[in-house]
Amino acid sequence: MATPAWPKGRDRYEVLTDLSGEMFTLATALHLDSDEVWHRMNATVLASPEYQDWFKLFKQYVEEGQREFHTVEQANGGWSGVGAIVVRSCFRALEWRIGETLDLLKTYGAMLVDVGVGSRPRLLTAGSGRLFNLIIEVEAADLTTWDRHRATLFQDAQFQVWFRRLSTCVSHGSHDFLKLVGPIV
Repeated sequence: MATPAWPKGRDRYEVLTDLSGEMFTLATALHLDSDEVWHRMNATVLASPEYQDWFKLFKQYVEEGQREFHTVEQANGGWSGVGAIVVRSCFRALEWRIGETLDLLKTYGAMLVDVGVGSRPRLLTAGSGRLFNLIIEVEAADLTTWDRHRATLFQDAQFQVWFRRLSTCVSHGSHDFLKLVGPIV
């Protein structure tokens, strides 16, 4: 049975699985130019007989799901390929500090690239779900390098200044570690 046809061209489709967080999580990301494209594509796909057949099989394996929409504030051109480790850090910004938080996350991505711990930073803002969520996703070389970096991070003066500024802009944050396991179209 074929999977439903997703759009071709500039759009990308990613499939990631958990390395941390809730076990047995499968996340998909479909990158589209606008929400109008999403609505048109979704209506077409949902009405197709191929999708109906595929979904009957799919729902036997999935307990629950959720859908989120994000605006890409800083694109990265995609991950390096299947097997890439993606560190997803989500911050809950104070509502009057969103712009400043976004600028700080751009700086954080640049710092991670400069010290060789991460690459390809991508910044997202919430388009649905909880308001004021800002996300930075970074491809990590490997989890050992990432962990070693975090162990010495607070000794770096530049990071200390950055972290103090960030702590005035957000109420909390979290990390998820994901692995790219599926196609990049």
